[in-house]
Amino acid sequence: MIDKSEIVVVNERLYHLGIKNGDIADNVFIVGDPARAIRVSKEFDTIECEISNREYLTFTGTYKGIPVSVIGTGIGTDNIEIALVEAFIAHEFDLKNSTRNSDCSAMTFIRLGTSGGVQSDITPGTLAIASYAIGLDSTGIYYDQPPEDEIVERIEAAADEILTEATPSTSRFKGKIIPYASKASAEITEALVKQATKHGVAFEVGITVSSPGFYGPSSRFIDGLTNTLPNIKDSLSKLNIEGLRVLNMEMESSLLFHLCSQMGYRAGTICTVISASTEHDAIVDYDEAIGNTIDIGLKALVELNKTN
Repeated sequence: MIDKSEIVVVNERLYHLGIKNGDIADNVFIVGDPARAIRVSKEFDTIECEISNREYLTFTGTYKGIPVSVIGTGIGTDNIEIALVEAFIAHEFDLKNSTRNSDCSAMTFIRLGTSGGVQSDITPGTLAIASYAIGLDSTGIYYDQPPEDEIVERIEAAADEILTEATPSTSRFKGKIIPYASKASAEITEALVKQATKHGVAFEVGITVSSPGFYGPSSRFIDGLTNTLPNIKDSLSKLNIEGLRVLNMEMESSLLFHLCSQMGYRAGTICTVISASTEHDAIVDYDEAIGNTIDIGLKALVELNKTN
């Protein structure tokens, strides 16, 4: 049985992020697009650390006196897994001997993202604030833990039934797409809602779906390719658990919530809806759309640190 943490350190830095102890703040924004990491970092008052390694880009500094980092992870739950685990290691472990420190403070992760709309009544430009996530990826199932609450179990069961029914009977993969659900931290969801309300920004609260790909897993039609699920957005739009419905599809939040829950960290997501549910190939102006997401995320960070 392995009893020593298997941490990969090269030249005193973690192998993928390229960070060492002290390079990451307790408050972290997660973004998929490295260019968005640069944009977020420009809002910081100070930047004390900038690290680029592989596809990962990390900035650490302060915002209104609050220590904060932003990590550009690239796309997908597999990239998020590496970023979260290495941030966890940098925060809680001595990299010289791979031992975990005691009494480490809990970290806070807020994803600032973009997404495709699922509901016909949610217009592009609206902010989708996730209270729960459905993972269509397989990354989360490699970290075993009980469901956070009864709603998680109900979302999993409903999503599984919907996806199985929506898969044609002729498909070899019918019944093999098995979703898992995860829950955002209530404190982060509440802070995002409070700031969006206060500043008059259109938003909805509900479930985000994390897809393992941009094309087939979102049922985008590409001539010459066959999708297992003919219309996954329309299928999942029917899911409703006590008024919670699927708002949007993106590619990271399911693992973010799931893994942070296991770590004892807070995690939340706010995504701009940049395309309508029936228009896969038409998106709103990216630069303008992401501006509100970043602004509300920064304001929520300040709100969260008022209560700590």
